[in-house]
Amino acid sequence: MQENEVLELMQEVGVIKKGHFKLSSGRHADTYLQCALLQQYPVLNRKVMQEIANFILPYQPTLIIGAAVGGIVAAYELANLAHARCIFAERADGQLCFRRGFEILPDDRIVIVEDVVTTAKTTMELVALIQQQGYDPLAVVSIVDRRTLSESIPYPFQSVIKVPAETWEAENCPLCKKHIPLDEPGSRRLKK
Repeated sequence: MQENEVLELMQEVGVIKKGHFKLSSGRHADTYLQCALLQQYPVLNRKVMQEIANFILPYQPTLIIGAAVGGIVAAYELANLAHARCIFAERADGQLCFRRGFEILPDDRIVIVEDVVTTAKTTMELVALIQQQGYDPLAVVSIVDRRTLSESIPYPFQSVIKVPAETWEAENCPLCKKHIPLDEPGSRRLKK
């Protein structure tokens, strides 16, 4: 699929939202991308994830790792397309960790997948979690890349689409100053 086709598809299924949002990073934005609305359609999600699979297949990954909640379905579908295992990290006491008996095996070739990357904070938390166990990812991929040039990822990176959107620190948010109601749709605040 071409990037414009993916963008059109995401608009059709309601992935791209406009308003006033608090992102998982704590920053505020006027645009939010809810990839779960794409993932509710397995056939459409597979088409989009195939674009990511095409990028990672040369790395011959054996393990795809996502972060709960947004990265679970993405990790599962990407692992399916790459004929790999998938696991996910989740938050316990505010920190990402592997639970449920998930582990990295000695010969695993790891790719990290995200649904949306804005500040790369969760991505780098996943990298740190993997590095604590003596591994490094071969690549990082996402459905949507919202980063500005300041948020770099020090691994090969690929997204299906790039949707640049301005974000602000809460204290500098022009939408707050206009008293526009704030929506907090992300999952970082979810407890165990």
